[in-house]
Parts: sequence; structure tokens; C-alpha cells
Amino acid sequence: MFNDTRLKNYAQLLGLNIEELDIFMRRYKGYLSKHPEITKNVLINGLFILDEIVANKWADEANKIKYKTKNLLIIKYQEEIIELYRKGAGSISIVNHLKLNHKVTLSKSSIDRFIKANNIMRS
Repeated sequence: MFNDTRLKNYAQLLGLNIEELDIFMRRYKGYLSKHPEITKNVLINGLFILDEIVANKWADEANKIKYKTKNLLIIKYQEEIIELYRKGAGSISIVNHLKLNHKVTLSKSSIDRFIKANNIMRS
């Protein structure tokens, strides 16, 4: 029914990506099929579906950005650094792991500051 350009435009207008727009359209279609008569309230309830999708998107993005640092290398490898630290590796071990596996040079103190600034605990 819609071509890719139209879908991209509509997704951009709603502040979504194409996958999220597809999820919204499927959910709204299911909701509309349950109501034989389309009233103002039924149409307005579609906005609540859209609001829920956007809220979930923001929550996911907030979880991704919750660690504070300005070091671009730490930002790139932050999940791996955190995982290694939680498994019991110290900052020197993390530095050596990144150097061997990714050919990235970071200092021990930068890893220590990142862990301390974000209150990362071992599990």
C-alpha cells in the first residue's frame, strides 16, 4: 500500500524508525479490528499506542546512555569493559584484554575513573 519513501516520511514525522512504525501500524490495525464502529475515542486511543511505543524507545535509549564518560574508546567498548569488570577482572586485565583483542590502548587510570564515576559494582 505504501512505498518505502512514504513509510520513511511517516516514520520521520512521528519520530520513529521504520520498524517501530510497522509495530505501531500492526497494533493499531488489531485495535481497530476489535471495534466495528470507529468513533473519536477509538481514533484517539491510537495515540496512546503511539505514546507507549515512543516511551519504550526513550527508555531503551536512556539505558544505553546511562554511563558517563568523554573517552570515545571507552564509549565504544563500555559494555565489554563493564562485563569484564563484573566477572572479576581488574583494570589492568581489562586494559590487556582490549589491547590483545581490539588493538586499543587505554590507560589503567581511565578504566578506574570510568568504573568509579559510574558506580559499577561487581556481581
